[in-house]
Amino acid sequence: MTSPPEQITVQCPACAHIYKTYYRASMNLTLDDFDDAYIEQMSTATCPSCGHRVSLDVLVVRGDGVWEFRGR
Repeated sequence: MTSPPEQITVQCPACAHIYKTYYRASMNLTLDDFDDAYIEQMSTATCPSCGHRVSLDVLVVRGDGVWEFRGR
């Protein structure tokens, strides 16, 4: 099952700016046909103040059924 998009609050580790973004805790590519750009968008956050990008902890079940953890 793919998690629904969720709005989260992030504090940038580089500049301490606090901002909101969206992510999905899990994405199952055997059920949903998300492209690589969307997976990247939902598994990272980019600070609107300084541009620093952080990885968010996301579980991706690939189309071949292999579970892949994307995070730190």
